[in-house]
Amino acid sequence: MFADIVGYTALMQENEQLGIETRAKYLRVLETQHEAFSGTIVQYYGDGALTMFPNSVDAIRCAVEIQKELRRPPAVPVRIGIHVGNVIVEPTGLIGDSVNIASRIESFGIPGGVLISDSVHDQVKNQSLGFVGLGKFKLKNVGRPFEIFAVSADGLEVPAANFLQGKGERFASLPSNLPDPGTPLLGRDGDLFAVVDLLDRHRVVTVTGPGGIGKTRMAIEVCQRLASRFLDGVAFVSLAAVTDAADFTPAMAEVLDVKEAEGRSLADGVAALIGDKQALLLLDNLEQVVSAAPEVATLVSTCPELRVLITSRTPLRIGAEQQYVLVPLALPPSEEGHEPESTMAYPGIALFVDRAKMAKSGFELTANNASAIVAVCRRLDGLPLAIELAAARVSLLSPEALLQRLDHALDILTAGPRDRPDRQRTLRATIDWSHSLLTASEKRLFRRMAVFQGGCSLESIEATCSEDGDSVLDDLGSLVDEGLVHIPGPGDRFQMLQTIRDYALEELQAAAEADLIGRRHAAHFVDVAADIGHGIEGSDQVGSIERGVLEDADLRAGLDFLLSEAKGGDSQSAELGMQMCGDLWLYWHIRSKHLSARAYVRELLEAVTDEGPTIGRSNALRTAGLASSTLGHFDEALEEYLESYRIAQELNGDHEMALAALLLGIDSLTIDMEQAFKWSGEALDRSRAQNYTWALGLASTFDGILHAVSGDAAIAASRYDEALTIQRSLDDKEGSGISLSGLAQLASTSGDLTKAIGLYQRSLAAFEAIGDRAEEARVLAEMAWAHLSADDPAAARRSFLDSVQAYNDVGSVRGIGTSMIGLAAVGAVEGRPRQAVQIAAAAEIFAREEGIVNVYSEDVPGHGYVERAKAELGTDDIDSAVQEGRSLSVKEALALARAAEPAMD
Repeated sequence: MFADIVGYTALMQENEQLGIETRAKYLRVLETQHEAFSGTIVQYYGDGALTMFPNSVDAIRCAVEIQKELRRPPAVPVRIGIHVGNVIVEPTGLIGDSVNIASRIESFGIPGGVLISDSVHDQVKNQSLGFVGLGKFKLKNVGRPFEIFAVSADGLEVPAANFLQGKGERFASLPSNLPDPGTPLLGRDGDLFAVVDLLDRHRVVTVTGPGGIGKTRMAIEVCQRLASRFLDGVAFVSLAAVTDAADFTPAMAEVLDVKEAEGRSLADGVAALIGDKQALLLLDNLEQVVSAAPEVATLVSTCPELRVLITSRTPLRIGAEQQYVLVPLALPPSEEGHEPESTMAYPGIALFVDRAKMAKSGFELTANNASAIVAVCRRLDGLPLAIELAAARVSLLSPEALLQRLDHALDILTAGPRDRPDRQRTLRATIDWSHSLLTASEKRLFRRMAVFQGGCSLESIEATCSEDGDSVLDDLGSLVDEGLVHIPGPGDRFQMLQTIRDYALEELQAAAEADLIGRRHAAHFVDVAADIGHGIEGSDQVGSIERGVLEDADLRAGLDFLLSEAKGGDSQSAELGMQMCGDLWLYWHIRSKHLSARAYVRELLEAVTDEGPTIGRSNALRTAGLASSTLGHFDEALEEYLESYRIAQELNGDHEMALAALLLGIDSLTIDMEQAFKWSGEALDRSRAQNYTWALGLASTFDGILHAVSGDAAIAASRYDEALTIQRSLDDKEGSGISLSGLAQLASTSGDLTKAIGLYQRSLAAFEAIGDRAEEARVLAEMAWAHLSADDPAAARRSFLDSVQAYNDVGSVRGIGTSMIGLAAVGAVEGRPRQAVQIAAAAEIFAREEGIVNVYSEDVPGHGYVERAKAELGTDDIDSAVQEGRSLSVKEALALARAAEPAMD
């Protein structure tokens, strides 16, 4: 931990006595709290201090208490930064990179706040602490980029998410989403060392072995150990629910948050996101779609620094692959004469005992039960999952009784068809046996839970799996205790391992309940979609988006079920599906799922034989219209909005008419301004008449846009302010982000650039909070032009670079091209005319090759800057610079632009 007093030198110069008293309080609080949390003060540096702690949790809690104490009058303004890592202990103190990193992080803090590194965050994120992510940044003289977080707690100053905006180029990385296994990995040290070594030497490593051998658990441990080596992130992609190779890339894109973009395949989007990042991708359970191997090979060949770790029952057999066969856990060689101490040295036995202790408090391996435990583990072939399932039963059975029952069950259950390998039959038989011991109601819940695609909440389980509203808590608790359902990490979601879910699906089919439970599942997620839609328009927008992300796989599964039923002639399913599409309109828009939204709506509309007006149809057409408009198909969008409005009008759907009018107003902006104002006025009137507060806020924003385009800045500003009053009351991030950026545009146009930049920063923070990457890209680019106009080319460069990354994420070729023109303009302003011409040429050729022809025209803001740069060069120099620029890739052009950007201090 680094801490120092802000402004101490100036205070001593102004009032020495007050400075002495301030430092005395600071030292007293520092020493008291360090003693309370077992911290050690290593060194004082005048008003600064370097300290250390036995663990990250105590360091943070100590820092929080220090700040609380120091904020009491007379307040002492102190910054604190915390990092965890190795140090070198010398007689004079601590040295090493970790000390340097902690110091850097502290220097970016605010008085009364606590900043931590991603290394600390990884260790404490599951504790009862709050954090605000401030982004990933390159620190001066530090090898890898660091993600920085602010601790959020009562009594602390907590900076906004955009607090570090402008202090360095944000570093884009893959999502770090490794699951928390919840239990230690036992007996795999040799395997871990071997796989880590293979990943050092090979681009693709596939860990193979039968189901239940522990491939996923070990691969997660490998990734955790290697996380510090992969500077740009370690991403976990579960393919357990993917059975069609065509769904492999969409599943990967969903996890990596690759945005849909017309004209760009998802595979290209994934490759663009990863690029030359030093990243590790864990593809889990690939055996069901092993035919997607060529896509993995292409991705690896496209992304030079990418490493891929795969778990599968079979290898991919691609050129870059190295296979590692995972074998069962080691066991004692015989079943007689086992001393507890020596027996525990075998990983299979250690696993059984560890899990048995979780099932029965006080359980121990003894001389009396050691032989029985060894016999059980040997009977289960050392398969970790089978051992865990058996160990869960010691809550009811002694090891001896367990062995007797298990022996009998396995003799019967493995005596059937021998078309499976022995270990696979052993695992299947163990699951069979474990299942046979369930009660009738537990079996029913077990098979019905197989309907869920990802994790599921208790609410979803009750709605989908319970019988006549009965409580499922006791049965669910039993399934968790028996190891058939697990709780991944902290929280209240439940999940099945894929091997067990496969078995449960078979049971669901055998019970002839697949259609019944599928229908219940779809009906429940119709309700979930409605809740998400209402939440986005209500006071829990961020929470509703997060819920949508969490439930996305099951939302799609519900829609797929309804679509399948609709294609079979079920009009009720078609209506429910269309209503679901209508409820998800803003969720899909904010998440950039425009292609999926349009595809679902169109397929449902095509499946409907009765084309009579329904509210579901009106809502679905609104969703399709928004997707079409965002994708640039404005004529189609206008037709879809008009049809949505016509149907709503016929059915007296005031709510739907207000939304359709609102969207028609903004879509008519470039076609018929008079008609646009009419639609906008109707949207305002209808929203007011219904007390439809959220829609009134957005309608006011859109009306402000129309007035701004018409040149009436005063009315535009008034509308934006009216909108913001509503949007702040609802915590509407999406709406307030648009309104704030509208006010920023007005301020920029009027010449008040300081105000404009401040408003843009607030707008950007709103869009970052809600996750609207496309709007982030737009605001970053507009803010960059404001910085350039304010004679701050360095800030402009950083914003343009960030906007290029954001536009790349959403697949906007035009956006990438225009932001590159902005970087060319920065070069021109900074007196590098040749660089400006090169980057502009690279932008123009890139866009032209991608089918966009007008990123460099007189209408583009950077055109004048680049033309002035050309005027500083001779004809030959211009020609050679253009030719050199046209040969540059986007990556090379951005590197050229970055050449003048210093690292974050």
